[in-house]
Amino acid sequence: MSKTPSKSAQNLNFHFSPKEITSPNKDSPGISKTVYTHLSNLHRLLNDWSSIRVKGIQICKSLTSLKLQECEDDYYPHQTKPLTESLMQSLDALKDIVEGAAIINNQMQALTKLQSNEEPVINTWSVCEISENIDKVCDTLQKELRLKQVITENIAHCRDENLIEVYASAWEFEAYFNMEANSYLFAEVGLVGIT
Repeated sequence: MSKTPSKSAQNLNFHFSPKEITSPNKDSPGISKTVYTHLSNLHRLLNDWSSIRVKGIQICKSLTSLKLQECEDDYYPHQTKPLTESLMQSLDALKDIVEGAAIINNQMQALTKLQSNEEPVINTWSVCEISENIDKVCDTLQKELRLKQVITENIAHCRDENLIEVYASAWEFEAYFNMEANSYLFAEVGLVGIT
């Protein structure tokens, strides 16, 4: 019969070294990285918003010129349908952007609960300050989306020349959202301006 070997201190190649478990308040680099990732994602979404807005401006201007030149009381030009469908696709893309921004906003709200102090996580900005700015961005994007939805629903059916121009202008000149207001936040983390 074989004998079970006995355990001795010499046979064990075991080195115990305790590690410190980081709490949310001590995990500042992790929170900073998460905040930077959220800001980068929001920056990308806002750049997408800007390019889709430009596409929508072109579509609205095309609809406006088409409606002003060729529309009669009982006739819609055949080009109206593809333009309207393109504008609806742009609106759907803007909805996706607003949903993405809302997700980032919710995640930043959660981060404010993890780091409740006013300690800066990125240069001079605390998590709370960044979260408040992102919340404002989300609110204004939602208002702009509602406005663009009204425009999309009505521009193809409008017969009034002045109202068509108002719709096109409202798509172009955003009444609620101001890109420049957010430039300080993105500049602070080293992201270039939104075009």
